[in-house]
Amino acid sequence: MRKKLLLLCLCLSGLFCARQNASVTEEELVVNQLLSNIINAGNPNALDKIVFSRSQADGSFVTQINATNLDFYIYFQFEGNRQIPFSDKDSRNWDVAFNRYKLATNSGETNRFGSGGACKSNRGSVADASSVTPENQNCPSGNFVIDQNAATQGIGGVGATFIGNPLLTDWFNYEIGSLTTKGEIFIIRAGTGNSHYAMRMENYYSDAGTSGYPTIRWKKLP
Repeated sequence: MRKKLLLLCLCLSGLFCARQNASVTEEELVVNQLLSNIINAGNPNALDKIVFSRSQADGSFVTQINATNLDFYIYFQFEGNRQIPFSDKDSRNWDVAFNRYKLATNSGETNRFGSGGACKSNRGSVADASSVTPENQNCPSGNFVIDQNAATQGIGGVGATFIGNPLLTDWFNYEIGSLTTKGEIFIIRAGTGNSHYAMRMENYYSDAGTSGYPTIRWKKLP
């Protein structure tokens, strides 16, 4: 696949170079952008995987991640509202990571240097959960789950093993051809261990209906 992409890039590059004296057309710009997107899709360090991150009236954010690539997680930092490159995965700079329907925290088997983890809140909304301390929603320090070798129901009903956070990865209900959120609220402990965030999985599909685009609503706790 990579050889084919490289050949395509070389061919198109040769075509454009042969037209050095001509102005770049809109069609060429579209092709260049398409090629860039194809190449970056397989690059875990390309910082283009946040589709959008929109602030809400209640102070929360709704963020959609392009996590379609099966080969690597996409790492996200709440504090900076930004993607962290794969090359920084062994640092404490990120908080939650996405690989299609699987989720990870900066802890345990994912990163033994991280102080993160996840706990299921007993509150019914991100706004409610973000207004009180973790201890006031059944999430004292000892109740946080860290990453491990785990098993989950795979797409198609077949069991799947993965390294990640088993609590977070239990966010969905599965029916043939569709994943829907259970609507549960999770408290995510940051990779540094110094802050907490309420998070809810909102959706798994892009606006075009493509799977592997998890959307989360999140807000920092006091």
